[in-house]
Parts: sequence; structure tokens; C-alpha cells
Amino acid sequence: MKKTIRMILSLLMITCSVFVFKGSAYAKTSNPPDIYDLIMLQKINAFRAENGLDALELNDDLLDVADVRLYELPVNFDHTRPNGDSYKTVYTDLGLDTKYERGSENIAKILDDWDFSNDSGEEYVEYIFEAYVNSESHRENMLKPYWEYYGGAFLTNYNGNCYQIQVFAK
Repeated sequence: MKKTIRMILSLLMITCSVFVFKGSAYAKTSNPPDIYDLIMLQKINAFRAENGLDALELNDDLLDVADVRLYELPVNFDHTRPNGDSYKTVYTDLGLDTKYERGSENIAKILDDWDFSNDSGEEYVEYIFEAYVNSESHRENMLKPYWEYYGGAFLTNYNGNCYQIQVFAK
């Protein structure tokens, strides 16, 4: 790497988080994806294609789930929400609990400032993506063959930390 950056990447994931949802994946959001979300989805889909899997579809409902969870991560960096409930309760809170059969999330936190002034987003996304790929449980989660939909979000340079979440559903 061209620059020396002191970073610690903390990753957590619930490998087989399965919950019962039913119905279609019609989406309705006012939270459009940003460039980081789109780059991450491209990387995930390329990785899935290399492994003989179908591409994931960007899903507005899951962007909403990711957005809610993203702003909870600085308060409680865990798959448990700040109120002590499972992350899965976000679906109920958003009225989505009958739309999907199952879902899971990957979360990442980078401790230290990232120099966004010299980064188009690709270097930042690549760093997080490679950390997920190099983590067995996160890699397995990205490569589950039954996932159909994806939502993600980035919270950059929040109190010196950066957060990223990947949300998968069927």
C-alpha cells in the first residue's frame, strides 16, 4: 500500500442467520445508494460470478434496513441493536417482516481516519471487501447460493471511524 495507515478491522457476522419472511421484494425507499454501495455490489457480484453464483439485485428495502442498522453501529457495534434486540427486528420495524424468507448481515468497522480526499471510493471499498473475503464466515455469507437481494451502506469518518454493512436476503 502506498501510504501507511494504522487500521484495525473489526468484523462480525452471523453466518446462518435465518428468519422466516414471505412475499415479494417490492421496494420503496427514499435512501438511494451512494457510489460506495454500488462499487461494493459490483465487487460482490463479480466474486459470486467467479464462484458460479447468480448476481444479487440491489434492493431498496434492504438499503433501508442497512441504513437503520448503520446508524446503530457506532452506538453498539454488534448484531444486537442498541435496545438489546436482534438486528432482525429492523425488518419488523420497517414493516418488511412478511416480505423475505431469510436474511443476514456482515458488518465492518475501520478504526482510524481514512483519507477520503485522495480516494474515489474504490480503494476504501476494496480494503473492506478484501477483509470480508479473507474472513471465512463473511466470505461464506457473501457466497450463499440462495441470496437474491442486497443492500449496503457506508458511514465514513464518523468520529474517526468508518462503518460498512452488507445486508442479504431471499
